[in-house]
Order: sequence, then structure tokens, then C-alpha cells
Amino acid sequence: MVASLPGFAALLALLFTWMQVTQTSKELRITEQGQITNRFNAAINNLGSTSLDVRLGGIYALGRIMDDSARDHPTVVSVLSAYLRTHAAVLTGDKRPHTETSRQSSPEADVQAVMTVLGNRRSDLDKGDPIDLRRTSLRGVQLDRHPNVIRFREAVLSDADLAGSSLFNLDLRGAWLDRVNLTGATLTGSRLDNLYGANFAYADVSGSHFNGADLHEANLTGAHFCGDTHIQPAQGGRGTAAAFPGRTRWLSRAEDDTGSPADQCADLANVELIGANLTNALLPRMNLTSTVFCPDPSVELGRCSNLTGSILSGSNLKGAHLSGASLKGADLTNVDLRYADLRNADLTGAEVSGARFEGAMLKGARGLPPSP
Repeated sequence: MVASLPGFAALLALLFTWMQVTQTSKELRITEQGQITNRFNAAINNLGSTSLDVRLGGIYALGRIMDDSARDHPTVVSVLSAYLRTHAAVLTGDKRPHTETSRQSSPEADVQAVMTVLGNRRSDLDKGDPIDLRRTSLRGVQLDRHPNVIRFREAVLSDADLAGSSLFNLDLRGAWLDRVNLTGATLTGSRLDNLYGANFAYADVSGSHFNGADLHEANLTGAHFCGDTHIQPAQGGRGTAAAFPGRTRWLSRAEDDTGSPADQCADLANVELIGANLTNALLPRMNLTSTVFCPDPSVELGRCSNLTGSILSGSNLKGAHLSGASLKGADLTNVDLRYADLRNADLTGAEVSGARFEGAMLKGARGLPPSP
């Protein structure tokens, strides 16, 4: 019995030490949480300042809190999102024109700072709460310097204005993007879907992944879908009117050796473009065999995409359903249209040199040159 006393005393000492360490750790956590609470309150107060410098300090302080506290991460995301909805709201009745000049706009410094902080966050700590940026004016926002994918999956961006923004490698899968304005935006390498009625006029979406997106009624006027654009003024042949009067055209592969690697082109596989406006859109050298341009009249109502003046040179449209589509003035140089349905399509003024029509359904098609 006496011999066992030293061992029992050592056990008691070990238990006492463990209790002290546990208590100390608990006190440290309480102290840390208290410090974070104080930092959070100070940052919130800074957000309400009339001084831009003070507001910026508050925004970046909240970003540091996100880095330091997984527990407070979702709260900070909610606060910063609410800040944008309040301080960068789209004004009711804002009718500013959506033109190519939109890419020259730039956001307020605090708006850019919030988007930078949200873009740099650890999305795995969001706890399933989507970022809510509906009806926010984010014109000219830059999210193009992050080395990794920027995750905004399932974000709510309905009616948001992202005109002229640069959004490289942005993951927007599952995001609410209805009626979003992306005029003149650059979305290289981004992943998108749920785009019914979205405005992509003059947007650069080369390298983006649309993942079978629904682009019904979307405005894609002048959108750039593939690689670096190499264009030159249109030239009419001798004794013939220019195919593209007053506008530019895409250089064919024979004229331009730079090419457009496949990974620089947007992925439009299984994308639905029914009723979309693709006037003057740049779609050269792309595989569009599974892209849906026109509705199946036996299944649904609707109208074909408007491809007037679009540049499709070198693209693969083999078997495409383009019945009734407008391809007036389009560049169809070297396009593969074998077995395509072009019944009642309008190709008036289109450039079709080198295009392949073997097996295509051409009944009622207008503007095609007479068969040799």
C-alpha cells in the first residue's frame, strides 16, 4: 500500500496539470473570442464612417477576422454582402446605355475592396449560405489577379450590374444570374449557368464554361467567345459588294497563323440559345454541334437565335438545327454545315466560301448561291 502512494500522487499531479491546461485553454479561447468581438465591433463602426479611408480599414479588418475565425466567417460574408446591397444598390429606373464603353467604368474603392475580400475568402467556411448581391451595381469590378478559382457558387446576382467587370476563373455554377448585366465584361475561364435573359452584350467570355446553361432570350450582341480576336476591315471582291459592309471580319485560318487554341474558346456544349440575340457575336473555330440554337417545334414554342452578322468562320455546325434562323451577313467561311437543318433559314449576304453543305436540309433557305 505504502509503495503505491508515489504512483497515486503522480497520477493526481498529472490530473491536476491536465485540469490547469484545460482551464487555461478555455480562458484563452474566451479571451480570443472577446478580442475578435471587439475587432468586429470596431470594424462595423468603421463601415458607417463618412471617410472612405476609414471604411476601407473596416472592410479589410473584417477580411482579417474571416481569416482568423472560422466561426465568424459566415457572419462577415453576410455583413459585407449587405454593405454592397446598401451602398452599391442599382438605382430604380437606371437606364444607362449598355455599350462597349461599359468596360471603361470603374467601381468605388470600397465596392472593389469588398469584392476583393469576398473573392479571397475560403468558400468552404461559408456553411452553405450563398452570397447575396442581388440588385448591386458592381460595374468595372476587377477579380482577375487571384491564382486560384474564385468561388461564388450559388451566389444571388439577380438584376446585378457587372458591366465592364473582369471576372477571371470565377465559379458561378448554380448562381442566380437572371437579368444580370454583363455588358462588356470579361469572364475568361469562368463557369456559368442559369443565365435566362442575361445581358452579355460585347462581353468577352472566351475560355468560359457554360455547363449546359439555359441562355434563352439572352443578349449576346457582339459577345466574344473564342481566343484572341484578329480582325480586319471588310473588303469587297471586285465587282461584288462586300459581305460585311461597314464592319470587320474574322481572319480565316489561312490568313492568320496565330490560331485560337481550343482551351481559349468558351464551352457551349449542350447550351440552349433559343431566342438569344447573337448579332455580330464572335464564334469562330468552335465546336457547336450540341449547341441548341432553335427550338424543336414538336416539343416547345420559341424562336431561333438571331445570328445576323455573327462570325462563325471555321466552326463545326454539323447536324445543327437552324431551321428558320437568321444568318444574314454572317461569316460562314469554311463552316461545316453538313446534315444541318437550314430549312427556311435566311443567309442573305452571308459569306459561305468553303462552307460544306453536304446532306443539309435547304428547302426554303434564302440567300444561298446557286448550286454549280
